Amino acid sequence: MIRQQLRRLVLAVLVSLLALGASPAAADDEPTITFHTGGFGHGVGMSQYGALARAEAGHTHEEILDFYYDGATLGSVGDFPAFNGGDDLDVLIENSAGGNTHNGPVSVSQPYVGGSYQEGWEVEIHVGGSLLTTSTESVEAIFDGTRWSATIDHDDDAATDRVELCDASCEGPLEFVQIGGTHVVLEPGEDRDPNLGNGSGAYATGRIVLYPGASDSDCGSGTRFCVIHADLDFQDYLVGLAEIPRSWPEAAQAAQAVAGRSYAASAAINRAGLERPWDIVDSTKDQYYTGSTQGIDACTNNWCDGVRSSDDQVLVFGGAIAQAFYSSSNGGHTTKPSDHWQGGSDLAYLPSKPDPFDGHPSNPNRFQEVVLTVDQVSSYLNAYNDPITGDQLHVGTVLDIEITDAPDSGWITFAEVTIVGTDKTVVVDGVPHNGGVVDRPYGYRFWFALNQGCLADPDCGRRIPGPRLEVEDIVHFSDVSPGAYFFEPVQWMTEEAITTGLTPTTFGPGVSNTRGQLATFIWRFVGEPDVATPHGFDDVPEGAFFADAVAWMKEHDITTGISPKLFAPNGSVTRGQAAAFLWRVAGEPGSSFDHDFGDVPDTAYYSTAVRWMVEWGITTGTSDTTFSPNDPLTRGQTAAFLWRLAGEPDAFADGVDLPPSMRTGS
Repeated sequence: MIRQQLRRLVLAVLVSLLALGASPAAADDEPTITFHTGGFGHGVGMSQYGALARAEAGHTHEEILDFYYDGATLGSVGDFPAFNGGDDLDVLIENSAGGNTHNGPVSVSQPYVGGSYQEGWEVEIHVGGSLLTTSTESVEAIFDGTRWSATIDHDDDAATDRVELCDASCEGPLEFVQIGGTHVVLEPGEDRDPNLGNGSGAYATGRIVLYPGASDSDCGSGTRFCVIHADLDFQDYLVGLAEIPRSWPEAAQAAQAVAGRSYAASAAINRAGLERPWDIVDSTKDQYYTGSTQGIDACTNNWCDGVRSSDDQVLVFGGAIAQAFYSSSNGGHTTKPSDHWQGGSDLAYLPSKPDPFDGHPSNPNRFQEVVLTVDQVSSYLNAYNDPITGDQLHVGTVLDIEITDAPDSGWITFAEVTIVGTDKTVVVDGVPHNGGVVDRPYGYRFWFALNQGCLADPDCGRRIPGPRLEVEDIVHFSDVSPGAYFFEPVQWMTEEAITTGLTPTTFGPGVSNTRGQLATFIWRFVGEPDVATPHGFDDVPEGAFFADAVAWMKEHDITTGISPKLFAPNGSVTRGQAAAFLWRVAGEPGSSFDHDFGDVPDTAYYSTAVRWMVEWGITTGTSDTTFSPNDPLTRGQTAAFLWRLAGEPDAFADGVDLPPSMRTGS
């Protein structure tokens, strides 16, 4: 039912080698993104897998419907004026490309069962509302843009044995009414495959109408025409509905039957003013209708039992038949129409709420983990060319994904998704609607590109449900685990281009920081300012990655080197030296804040710097009583110090310009 591929996609980006289910394996040194995903369909109304789980838990179909359609009650379809004279439906049978119209020959064929044609089969043929003839054999029809040509092939062989039924008066709708046998088979020309429709091409009861485009613009023009399964009783229509497995419990079948009957009846009423020759479409634009070889009276399976046990029941809300939307799986949370459809109107009986029963073990789209590498996600986005926005998602290597303005359901269809990459930062927007584009955020495109990429990638090769999506973290280094105190600081440093790691996949959080590395980190933190004065250090060669950073630090009295001519860029920087550097970057603000570090004497050059760091929460020491000023500073500690300073604008002295990489404004 309007089964666009939207659902729950919770993106928690973790460095992890534990891939669940069908997730592709990642090498030990590859950063990975773990998606928590679930659901298939639009998530509005009833979850079919949720109904299964509830039925297995002993819920009646009334109780199932009561959960999914808040405040709706059960009524009879016959109580509504539109159906007082007979509850019939007209169903459009789409072409193989999902369009309204067909072209070329269509055969209304005699069923071939068990090696022979079905005995007693017969159809009446009407044209323009008048009976033309009857036939006990297959009839092939073709429209030339003005009139029909209808022929009977008596021995299914030579063209000379074909009998033309029509003359110049064969204009208007061509109708076939079965008066013998169980069903007709619709083929694109006699004995041609595949048959028309979504199933075997079998259609029982009602009428088959070939409606020429010349009579109605909704059926095309020229030689095109519509194929309609008309005058269907609701019960017979439901027999041909193929929305859930026939093996499921009767309570789930009955709940589905009521939802399907309600949806069809509501659609027929709401579309009555369109004056089209059909009420409902046979595809997931409405409900997936495959036809059948028998009507409700002859049908014997769980589905038909559910159809019969709920005979005539529809959901009613506010005196009208409810639009009983449903989908395969909601991923554990139903959603509102406005969360999913552009211009969708929210309805009181279709709320957004958690649905734990959707997690049935047999549900392939229940909430689950899918693990991809950062390279995979980046390549999927860079390969996706949208028909509207082109290369909008070509961001290079993904550094960060931020979701804002998502609804309570967590669906990002219209949420603002910001993707930060090495090549550009993009806010995903531009909603396709009615042949145009609506200027609003469109997070759905991010999920769609991700899903398309995974399906096309042999190393992934699966559908990613979506898009209920929350981004927790992205980790770019395999040695930075989410639980580490430096996890978020390293994320921030990567996103702000303060670090690129020791290698593309490792950060080295436990490795001692060199003085050259720390100088570079600080210089990038403050925006890589230009340098006017040479540094004068003999051990800092021109062109070294840290040369401009050291020169800037020397120019601004942040360092004087270990001697007038030496900076020792490859030597380890101590925690005391780092404290002094950061304090000077902040403008040497005064601080008399007390601490309990016994290894930081008042006379030390870094004493005020350490007090300042404790005051602003930049350090808590290596223990309650030690700062360890002479220990080498690790890269993980460096990340934590810089990240904490970036979140404290008041830690800077008055008059000092705040670095552009601050995490919060002044």
